[in-house]
Amino acid sequence: MLKLLGAPAWQADAAESLPLPATLPGCLLIHLACLGHWVERGQLAALFWPDADREQARHHLRINLHRLRQLLAGFGQADALVAERQRVCLQLPHDLALLEMACAEADGAELLARPAMAWLQGFRFAGFDEFWRWADDHGALLQRRWDEAARRALQRAGTAAWQAPLRVLLERGGAPPTETDQALCGRAEWLGQIRREAAPALVLLGEAGVGKTSVLKAAFPGAPVLQGREGLAQMPYRPVVELLLPRLDTLRALLRQPERGLAAYRLDLARLLPELAIDEPLPPLDALSARARLLEGLARVLEALGPLLLVDDLQWVDAASLELLALLSHRGRLRWRGAARGEELPAEHRDWLARQQDVRCLALPGLALEAVQQLLNRAGQRAADAPALLAASHGNAFVLGELLRARADGAPVSPRVHELLLRRWQALSPAAHGLVGAAAVLARPLPLAVLGSVAAVPDAELLPAARLALQAALLREEPDGALQCRHDLVREAVLAMLPAFEAQALRQRAALALGARAEGAAEPLAVAALWQGAGEAQTALAWLHRGAAQQKLRGRYDEAQALWQRVAAESREPALALQARLSLAECALLHDLPAGRQALQQVLELAGAVADPAQREQIQGQALAGLVDNAVFSGDLAHAATLAERLRPLLPRLPLAERCNACEVLIELAMREPDIPAAWALLGQLRQLAPARPSLLSYEGQIHWFGGQVRAARDAFELLLERHPDYCRGLTIESDLGVMLQALGELDRAEQMARRSLLSWQGVAHTETLSLLMLGLTLTSAGRYGEARGVLDRALELGRSQGSALFEAEALTRRARLYWQSGCLDLAEADLGLAEPLLASSRDPLRVSHLAWLRGLLREARGLPPDPTLAERLRALLPRSQHPLLLIRLARLDLLAGDAAAAARQVAVARDAGLLEPLAEGLLLQAEGLPARDARPLLLEAVELAQRQGFAELLNRADAALRGLAPVQGR
Repeated sequence: MLKLLGAPAWQADAAESLPLPATLPGCLLIHLACLGHWVERGQLAALFWPDADREQARHHLRINLHRLRQLLAGFGQADALVAERQRVCLQLPHDLALLEMACAEADGAELLARPAMAWLQGFRFAGFDEFWRWADDHGALLQRRWDEAARRALQRAGTAAWQAPLRVLLERGGAPPTETDQALCGRAEWLGQIRREAAPALVLLGEAGVGKTSVLKAAFPGAPVLQGREGLAQMPYRPVVELLLPRLDTLRALLRQPERGLAAYRLDLARLLPELAIDEPLPPLDALSARARLLEGLARVLEALGPLLLVDDLQWVDAASLELLALLSHRGRLRWRGAARGEELPAEHRDWLARQQDVRCLALPGLALEAVQQLLNRAGQRAADAPALLAASHGNAFVLGELLRARADGAPVSPRVHELLLRRWQALSPAAHGLVGAAAVLARPLPLAVLGSVAAVPDAELLPAARLALQAALLREEPDGALQCRHDLVREAVLAMLPAFEAQALRQRAALALGARAEGAAEPLAVAALWQGAGEAQTALAWLHRGAAQQKLRGRYDEAQALWQRVAAESREPALALQARLSLAECALLHDLPAGRQALQQVLELAGAVADPAQREQIQGQALAGLVDNAVFSGDLAHAATLAERLRPLLPRLPLAERCNACEVLIELAMREPDIPAAWALLGQLRQLAPARPSLLSYEGQIHWFGGQVRAARDAFELLLERHPDYCRGLTIESDLGVMLQALGELDRAEQMARRSLLSWQGVAHTETLSLLMLGLTLTSAGRYGEARGVLDRALELGRSQGSALFEAEALTRRARLYWQSGCLDLAEADLGLAEPLLASSRDPLRVSHLAWLRGLLREARGLPPDPTLAERLRALLPRSQHPLLLIRLARLDLLAGDAAAAARQVAVARDAGLLEPLAEGLLLQAEGLPARDARPLLLEAVELAQRQGFAELLNRADAALRGLAPVQGR
């Protein structure tokens, strides 16, 4: 039979399977076998060689059909390929037929035993895009059929649908009872109840060993299992990683299926599974969006794997995975069934369960007397001993099994399961003894080589020792060959029996072994726990620092900050403590600028305590970069420039990541000073250092904007949005693009981008403020004054809460414009009065010119004479900036001062830059005082612009001006 579900292979009856080579003949075999009917040669050639001419393509096909026949001959199926002059046909038995039968019958046990389709697992190579497109589409079709059938099976699965596998377990005779037998005897009613349960989520509660997991796995054989592990509850999503890592090929296939909508979450999932984006830069994300995106992506992945999920040892599942389970039960597209030790549930887990309205909890009791009697009968032992065994085991399936095993070995019955396990453990060879101890310390499935390294077992003794431990039922082998303790009770018993010195040595070697794994496979918090258990608290803190960075990457900012606070407080190594304090200060940048500035300044002052020069300079560079960034967004460009002078000499000696970050910070400053050539030079350095860095195109757009090339800026952000939509939650693409669109007069799209940005960055005060400022200005231009007032009030509130003079001044000036435009002159005057001291020392041409422009307009509205100092202040900025907005505002002030040609200058600058709102206003101003014949074309153009773009206030003014014109002679 040809196997296509999984790694493609051919398997004859009772023979070893032969892998299908990932070659062109292999692709031909798959395609023809799936079709199973005659195929025209021209059609087949066009699939594989669409760009070749007809004769060349058919020549390639003839050669590869010959190779295909040779491949089939190796399988003993050479006659299966029938070739005629114009067509070919291949008929082979394959497992897709079994899949179709299972889907047609919607057999519950079979469907849930294979929760996701592993179509052509690991079979892929470069080239032949049309074939791979067909393969992906065909795999997606199979997956859809399977999902639909699985849902039907789950809806109608009752006790009868699962009785056959249960009878096989309970009626098997001769062999000693297994753990599954022990757990399932007398559980028929429970199995039926669990299968019929309609709640989105169900948790079985009971003591360790009572049989919760065995009951769930018997009720839903083959369902994927999310496994909690003791000691790993600090690691976010660790059970999810363990579940998905063996299914990476399946996950990659699901990501290629457009109807599942998973492709948009690939880079988010790669934060947890780096194998999904090897050597690809991940977009930077803030706390809330990283967390939300990852949760949504994981929920969709687990739902795609099948209709049901099992969760074992819920009491050890981390908070992030609990959050995911809550989302799954709320979405209702997947049911999950869990097991937890009720008496060991932490308080926070109990609170979590109490809050979940979609989760039902059931307590699983111990085995009854009848079940014990049944097991004794099957084991050939006296049923009369059942009461004594029941009393000794208290109905605990695991303890009962150990008692039965002890009786079979001739050992006296003891109610203490630890004593029974101790006898078997002590009987092992020293090498096997060490392997079991290593498995107990590591507390997760790992390859034998890793266990051997931790246990210091020589290679020659490794396999015999593993066999002994497996035969003694102290270890168990997972499907992927990894080994772990057979049961948590075994692990707990072994840890209790290990001498303290041996446990310490094992933990040290385990920490070294796990810490030496590849970067993507490293588990910093697990390594930290091992070092802590080994008594090496300071070494553990270094790993906690790395673990905090991993938590932050996955959007768990609260947990990350708690870890950094601990490292900063407990580390005796100055460099590590300061690194932790730096990380905490960086977390404060986006929500509390004064607190972040104070923390960064303290780190900079203490950096001299670090003895190593490279470490000292790295910390100084990071702190200075953070302070420059802080000063820029606080609106203090002069202080930012002073700090930048201290930062620049350190750049060549900083590590790559810190140097790139410092370059970005210096770009932010250079754009606002403005020193556009310096900004371009820094971007060139950044592009050389990190050519794939996601922020490069963003900074290109920003430099264009601050340099006055508004259309080029818009094009850069449009391109960034098209290429990297995933980066919208890490870079301010939508907000920045909205600024360009608003300036160019595209109000509808600008509003759309502002609202998208607010959704993307919800809860992040810094970026919310930027988005609100842009939205407020857009709504003001559209004449929606009530909405604009509420938006700008919120922006002002957020700006003040962050301690940002820059944001506060910007919100006040934009609200002042709103008040002026709507005729509320006293309110406008008050806001400008508050903004003026905040911008008194500012060198930012755009913000200074905005304030001066509004001052001039307000004086005009009040009937006051022009203030020449306003235009002089803007003219002083011209050597440093020729931004079109600065030139337009200066022209308007010149017009107020009586310069009749200034309106024409405003029109020319606005038209050249594509700034439609000031263009429409300039046309209105230019028409003033002209004869009707000359003014009318200008006003008609202004009306057309204002009406098309939605400039409400300008449209009213233009209409009024047109109505006031004297009629043209002859009309």
